[in-house]
Amino acid sequence: VDGKVYPYVGVHFRGMTSYMMVPKGKKPSINLSLNFVHKDQRLNGYRTLNLLNSNSDPTYLRTVLYQYVARQYIPAPKANFVRVVINGESWGPYVNVEQFNSDFTQENVGSTKGARWKVLGSPDGRGGLAYHGESVATYKQSYEIKTKDDPKSWADLIRLCKVLNQTPPEQLEKALAPILDIDGALRFLAVDKVLINNDGYWVRSSDYSLYEDPSGGFHVDRKSVV
Repeated sequence: VDGKVYPYVGVHFRGMTSYMMVPKGKKPSINLSLNFVHKDQRLNGYRTLNLLNSNSDPTYLRTVLYQYVARQYIPAPKANFVRVVINGESWGPYVNVEQFNSDFTQENVGSTKGARWKVLGSPDGRGGLAYHGESVATYKQSYEIKTKDDPKSWADLIRLCKVLNQTPPEQLEKALAPILDIDGALRFLAVDKVLINNDGYWVRSSDYSLYEDPSGGFHVDRKSVV
């Protein structure tokens, strides 16, 4: 990077539609783990790069502009442009999006602790915080926990879903206040809607992130945008 060598970096292709829909010979999205071998290795303070091929966005602008606007209102990943060269061959520009990990929560919430979930991409839209009973197995089909697989974290997520879906409207705000960042959630939904995110919560109930802070409050966040 800019003449500096970072050895033993983990590399793999990433994405769902951005990977499956790319014809052979075209560039896929790439994930780089700077600390794959050397645990303390960082690039400008970051250990993970998500290089997106901007599938279905020939302008390459949507994600970077979306995250820039979103960060004015909610905690959202940073995004920028990088030029990628592999074995001397230019693969052109990529959009680099910050990883939703403990570094992100430390920077935006002030803590590396707490539980994090990735809501899987799904045309069926099963990650919309609907209440599906008390069986953890049902929720694991749509929510992938990225921190310790703690039964308490799942119980808290199920409780959030139950309160959202079974509390009378006139009591909902009071019931949600201790367990959900309501203002942040409303801002998240407003940004998603105004900027016409076609690959997220309000369209498919998918492709977003959840974070439960150490006090037990939930926060919602965008990953990337299409």
